[in-house]
Amino acid sequence: MKPKDLIRKLKQGDVRAVARLLTLIENEDKAVESILKNIWPLTGNSYIIGITGPPGAGKSTLVDLLAKTAIENNLKIGILAVDPTSPFSGGAVLGDRLRMNSAQKSGIFIRSVASRGHLGGLTATTRFMINGLEMLGNDITLVETVGAGQGDVEIVKVADTTIVVEVPGLGDEVQAQKAGILEIGDILLVNKGDRPGADRLAKELKMMLSLGEHKEWTPPIITTTATKELGIEELWNQINNHKKYLENKEIDEIRLSKIKYDLENQLSQYLFTRKMIQIGENEIQNMAEKIFNREIDPFTAIEEMIKQ
Repeated sequence: MKPKDLIRKLKQGDVRAVARLLTLIENEDKAVESILKNIWPLTGNSYIIGITGPPGAGKSTLVDLLAKTAIENNLKIGILAVDPTSPFSGGAVLGDRLRMNSAQKSGIFIRSVASRGHLGGLTATTRFMINGLEMLGNDITLVETVGAGQGDVEIVKVADTTIVVEVPGLGDEVQAQKAGILEIGDILLVNKGDRPGADRLAKELKMMLSLGEHKEWTPPIITTTATKELGIEELWNQINNHKKYLENKEIDEIRLSKIKYDLENQLSQYLFTRKMIQIGENEIQNMAEKIFNREIDPFTAIEEMIKQ
């Protein structure tokens, strides 16, 4: 499909066109830039909910139930699930999609995307893939991270509401995560609440919040058992409460700061790539050998290469 035909179909909300665009974005195709330039004014209209937490916490089941709840509230929804990367094909393992039975039966657009080794729980193209999904006219876009553990924090730079899922059995590791994943949560959720230790985990999270920095929005701690659909209504209500809070706090300013963050990252990558091409592989190899032979120090080497 030619880019101009794809753009036309995207503006019509064509599902196949959106799927095609997401593939192009994931593969970092050269045509993506011109397509995104054309549809950019039509993006940015969905409310983004991020679900993060360690592997096996039940994130996919929770996403499935949230999607089901959204449909019951007459909301249109899209799902972007970041999966681990297959070591054989380099593609998404697709484990998330298999657990989203309700969403699939309801015809919700679900896209699994491989992390491809990118740290932080997302992919390097997540933001643009969300923009692509928005061409379907979604009220809500659910983004599930790969589940990378304590370093799985990039979602906070993408989502309007970030839900951090924890499960009983982590014990003292909760304290170790205090400066990491737990601090990004707008909602803290203890899933698998029917397991021993769930109440204790909720209390530990509450204690952690009381010791932390005081904020205007205090993350509520919710206990759910996703496999039995328990606690989902309370979770949905708290998401709406946080959305109302953001609207009162001028959500546009918050989203603007996230766009600024994205822009800085893109600019940094662009300038880095451009400079690396200018310097050339041979010069980097030569300078590396000089550093190895102690003919020059790394700091002077960098200064000289930048001056070139």
